[in-house]
Amino acid sequence: MTWTYKLFGLPSHMLVIHLVVVGIPVAGIATIAMAVRPQWRTGKFGLTVILMDALAVVGTWLARITGEQFFDKSPGLRTLKEVIDHKNLAMTLIWYMIGMLVAAVLLVLAEKYERPPLTTIFAAIAVAAAAAAVVQTVRVGDSGAQHWAPYVNN
Repeated sequence: MTWTYKLFGLPSHMLVIHLVVVGIPVAGIATIAMAVRPQWRTGKFGLTVILMDALAVVGTWLARITGEQFFDKSPGLRTLKEVIDHKNLAMTLIWYMIGMLVAAVLLVLAEKYERPPLTTIFAAIAVAAAAAAVVQTVRVGDSGAQHWAPYVNN
């Protein structure tokens, strides 16, 4: 699949990552809030959280695609250990996001079908998955900011 490498004169990765850097913590906080407030698991709030988590997965996938494109079209960067480390770390983020989404869906379904033991277990899993996704997002973002910025400015 071919994507536009540049948008508004910038590598598209530089623009797309902001969706992830903002969206994942917001989705993570919403997932944790839903996990600790049982009344928020049903109705519109539960569905909204699932939608936010799904959008965060899509944003992460877009960041991954545009990042790979940026990496492939910048041959000088492919030899830098720091950039390769950032890429490798970033490749794991999608799995954290899918975990958060699945945990949120399972929690909403367990609440809907009134499965008390499962709701407690899924609530704990949702909190852990959301916290892990946010931490991994910070790690990936920091690694990118630390290692890409000097090369983009040149």
